[in-house]
Amino acid sequence: MPSFYMNNQELLLTRKETSKTMGLAASQARLLTITARKSDCEYKSMLLSHQKIALSRDMSRLSAEYDDAIAQTKLVYDYYGNSEATPLTYNLMMTPSAMNNYTPLLVTDNGGRVVLDSRLAKAARDAGIPQEGLDGLPSSDLRNAFIDSLASTGYISQNTADNIKKTTYNQTAGVGSTDLININTTETTLSGLIEMLDSQYVDFSDAIIGTDNNLTYINQTDLYDYDKKQSAGHTLSFADILNGNIMYIVEGKKDYNNMTTVGGITDAVCNLTVWETMMSTFEGLLDTGDEYTQAALAYARRMITDKVTNLGADVVENNGKYDHTGAVGASKDPNDLQNSGGKNIIDNFGDWRGFGDKKASDGPRDAAYDSISADVIGMNGIYAHDDNGKDDDDGKQSYVTINISSMFKAYLTYFAQYMEGIGDSLYEVNNTKTSSNLIDELFTFTVVTDVDTSGDNLLIAAFYDTLFNQICTKGWTENDKVNDQDYMQESLKNGNMYISSLADDGYYYQGNYATHNYIKEITDEEAIAQAEAKYNREKEKLNYKENILDMKMKNLDTEISSLTTEYDTIKSVISKNIEKGFKRYEA
Repeated sequence: MPSFYMNNQELLLTRKETSKTMGLAASQARLLTITARKSDCEYKSMLLSHQKIALSRDMSRLSAEYDDAIAQTKLVYDYYGNSEATPLTYNLMMTPSAMNNYTPLLVTDNGGRVVLDSRLAKAARDAGIPQEGLDGLPSSDLRNAFIDSLASTGYISQNTADNIKKTTYNQTAGVGSTDLININTTETTLSGLIEMLDSQYVDFSDAIIGTDNNLTYINQTDLYDYDKKQSAGHTLSFADILNGNIMYIVEGKKDYNNMTTVGGITDAVCNLTVWETMMSTFEGLLDTGDEYTQAALAYARRMITDKVTNLGADVVENNGKYDHTGAVGASKDPNDLQNSGGKNIIDNFGDWRGFGDKKASDGPRDAAYDSISADVIGMNGIYAHDDNGKDDDDGKQSYVTINISSMFKAYLTYFAQYMEGIGDSLYEVNNTKTSSNLIDELFTFTVVTDVDTSGDNLLIAAFYDTLFNQICTKGWTENDKVNDQDYMQESLKNGNMYISSLADDGYYYQGNYATHNYIKEITDEEAIAQAEAKYNREKEKLNYKENILDMKMKNLDTEISSLTTEYDTIKSVISKNIEKGFKRYEA
């Protein structure tokens, strides 16, 4: 029988071997698949592990940022020395205000040059100031060009620029001058001063102005039978008041059983706005910036205030509540005005005078007006009575008057008296004009000219003169980022910028911010609160990401463990099949 023929037994064995061989191949293929999957899982797990390490670094960085943030400080300007400190900004230091005492507080670089924002730098260029500064002293033309440029960019208003240019340029402000204010002045006598004040007015809108012979009456109330000549207007100029004989009168009238008190109606005179108008106007014209002159103005203000504003209150407080005769518990005889309460008033307050010598039968208001003494400097107390020295139905009037013209002259007299020396001056203010030596043409006033002295205009002019001089003498550099509060404060704290301030000798010196009296470094509570909120928010995000990574890594670990088990099982099957195959062939 040919050899290629096999019996059934041999064929069966061949098929079994073939099946085993195919099973072994499938197992090996499965083993390769498991190995690939396991390697992929391990790779992904490694990536997740690296991401978790990155999260750990992010958390460390976040913690470091938080630690730095809770130590944050900020610079404040504590001018008033209380809890209302203001954040230190470039605008605060370089804009005139009461906060910086109308004196520039300069930001300077390492070379001492003034750091300017874009608008100030443009003004310096427009004025022709080189960045290294000028060799000589600047001129008023350069200063005015600098001011004009500031107005053109809106850094200051045109009105402010005009007022600054009207002042005499102070060439030494901030470079040796201890007085930064320098203004135009002229000398004049009383008549010249009155002429300057012709356009200044006092408003008496709640009163009626009338004339009678040489007196002008300003009445607080409309007297119903007042037959004096009345004007339609309600204002008087300073010139009219100083040249005239202006009396202000307040009438009080009540029924017989509830009569007006003299002390009560003084309030209308004491609280007139004319006194503040008078004093502030004179101060604006006479305040040349000299300390002695300012002291003289303060003295005149104090004396007028004591004479007018406080008198009515003192009358009531020290002498009780007066009936319209001025007497306390006395009869209504006009002589009692001098014999009892009225005498006390005269003794304690020499400015008070009482008059009651007219009869109500003459007409109560005629009697009152005829009793006015324009000679008195201070208040008049006036009472009209009937023939028997008692009130009738038409005579229940009490009046308080004051000569405003005399009070204006008294203010100027007090000023002149202080300027000459109170103990040396011949000028004097007594209870009456005839006993006084009031201001006259012999005194010379120094007055401010060509500038609006109202408000803080002189101080503002001095501020920009000082700033201009520093730019010219120290040089300048442009850095518009200084308007960013955080940038400027960090530059000051890390030493890239400095503070230059005016010393007592009139010069500017550069120093560290910590040496300045008003600049303080305090804990930045707001920044710390923001940093804490950011830290908590970012930490929560990182924790969330870390939890997701942990979950993915756990799932991968489970899958790797399962694949490892399956891998080991298949590998064991393959090993056994190979072992059986060798044993069979050996047999």
